[in-house]
Amino acid sequence: MAPDWLKPALILQEREDRRRRLETQLAQIPAERRRIEAAIEKHRQEEQEAKEAVQALELERARLEREVAEKEDQQTRYKNQQLQVKKNEEYQALTAEIEGVEREIGVLEEAEIQVMLDLDTAREAATAAAARRAEATAEENHRLEVLGQREKNLEVELAAAGTAVTEARAGVPREIVTRFDRIAKTTPLPVVVPLRDHRCTGCHLKVSSGIEFEVLKGDEIVACDNCGRILYSDA
Repeated sequence: MAPDWLKPALILQEREDRRRRLETQLAQIPAERRRIEAAIEKHRQEEQEAKEAVQALELERARLEREVAEKEDQQTRYKNQQLQVKKNEEYQALTAEIEGVEREIGVLEEAEIQVMLDLDTAREAATAAAARRAEATAEENHRLEVLGQREKNLEVELAAAGTAVTEARAGVPREIVTRFDRIAKTTPLPVVVPLRDHRCTGCHLKVSSGIEFEVLKGDEIVACDNCGRILYSDA
């Protein structure tokens, strides 16, 4: 026959286990929220980097355009000077300068074309990054809303579970509650476990014959001589 304390103790254990599981789930919420917020920030950074790449290329294109304009002005000045010189040597020297500037302009214009191609690619990438951020942010914000509601629900459930544990404790003999609390501080639940096949079902180790005899008698509170859990017979 099962001892009188067993059923109330098992009820207490079940309710305490639920309370702890709810507490663990609630404690995980902040980390999950940080992961979601980090994902949102990652997409924001990707979009910002894509925008900055476009801006950098636009600045580079503007710089090249200025340099081309400056070289063209320089070329014009050399040509005007050619019209004024009278010596052939001076004319040939200016011709060489003009040709050198033309080559420089050619290099700059090739660079400008490449920058414009890169700019088209960068703009497409920026548009795609903005679209990804908008879609991902909407999803992540929805996840945050769901998580916030889950947090509220867990808080309500945890409060109710705490009340249920308090009520259950009132129905368990003080000696059992004291032992239960002491063991549960260092040992994972369950701490009130059946003895089966000569073994504690908490640690799964074989108990001594003396411990088994006392458990089967059911007259006293008996602890496993390996893990310290409270044993009972479910035979």
